[in-house]
Amino acid sequence: MQKYDYIIAGGGLAGLSLAYYMNQTVLREKSILIIDQDTKTKNDRTWCFWEKDNQSPFDKIVHRKWQKVFFHGTNFSSSLNLGDYSYKWLRGIDFYDFVKVDLAGNPNIKFVNERIERLKDTPDGGFIITDQNQYLGEYVFDSTKPLKLDLDDCHNMLQHFKGWEIVADKPVFDPQCPTMMDYRVEQRGIGVRFMYVLPESSTKAMIEYTVFSDSLLSPAEYDAELHKYIREFLKIENFTIEYEEFGVIPMTDEPISNHSGEHIVRIGTSGGYVKSSSGYAFQRTQRYTQELVKNLVTVGKPTLPKKTLIKKFKELLDSTLLNVLLKNRTSGKDVFTALYKNNPTPRLFAFLDEDTTLLEDLKIMSTVPLWAFTKGIADALRKRI
Repeated sequence: MQKYDYIIAGGGLAGLSLAYYMNQTVLREKSILIIDQDTKTKNDRTWCFWEKDNQSPFDKIVHRKWQKVFFHGTNFSSSLNLGDYSYKWLRGIDFYDFVKVDLAGNPNIKFVNERIERLKDTPDGGFIITDQNQYLGEYVFDSTKPLKLDLDDCHNMLQHFKGWEIVADKPVFDPQCPTMMDYRVEQRGIGVRFMYVLPESSTKAMIEYTVFSDSLLSPAEYDAELHKYIREFLKIENFTIEYEEFGVIPMTDEPISNHSGEHIVRIGTSGGYVKSSSGYAFQRTQRYTQELVKNLVTVGKPTLPKKTLIKKFKELLDSTLLNVLLKNRTSGKDVFTALYKNNPTPRLFAFLDEDTTLLEDLKIMSTVPLWAFTKGIADALRKRI
């Protein structure tokens, strides 16, 4: 059995981010093992997020960034001023390669491509059995444990999306301004549906169809909606598809148990890094993993901050939005239109990043359909009680 100071179970966004930040501190002297059955050599996902410039070590590998975005909602279409923020597009392969190159210079960090079959907390540490070996770590940081997503007293939705990177036969895109959300697509059933467009040039762009709902669509439905949007809204008849991606992100207020025993710490989706009301994960993952590393350096163990009243209130707001969408209390399209129409975009970005005060939260929530959200918050509180 091989022993390590730290074992990272799962080498995706959370696992690699954690390893990267460890490698920037004295923790780089510790023995660190990263286990993932995938080699991370493919561009398998797209991360879009906003942040103020020069705040991230990944700025140098951002594929594209913009200072303005288009928004299309219910009787409202506008170019949005982002203030001090930039809207950024980071490709999965660029992130994987950047982190792997950084870690490769440290002989204390080892990667193995193995399938994890069992993970257990023991008095001696976190114990892992893979399809090839057995490992023991003082702490195991696990992003592989799936959420239940079926608890009756919780709100459970899925954010699922399919994207095509296309090349059109004529110039149609504005490389200086992406479409962050386009709700002009037909809304069907529970949840909300929208498109976003990330232009690389006047003829090339990533077109992504995104759905918040309680179940997935058939593969043909995603393709049909993409074709329809490209023809009817972008007015493109002839194009080629150069790259395709598909993903599913849980949107749930299921209680998260960050610690699964003394030596196992949940990270990533398993650790609640995905914002339940939006599915946003990239920036939260950076914040949470940096905080985790800070505690390891200063305290010597992965202590977690206690939830403040403002944090609990923000989680209640997340549950309320999920309730409103799941119960069809009002159109999701109208909710997001109201938010972007009636609030300065920088303030809304700060709200979604949980960087606002309670007073600012209340001010923003006063701009949504009040009766629907009053019923939603009452039902969300009832479920919690």
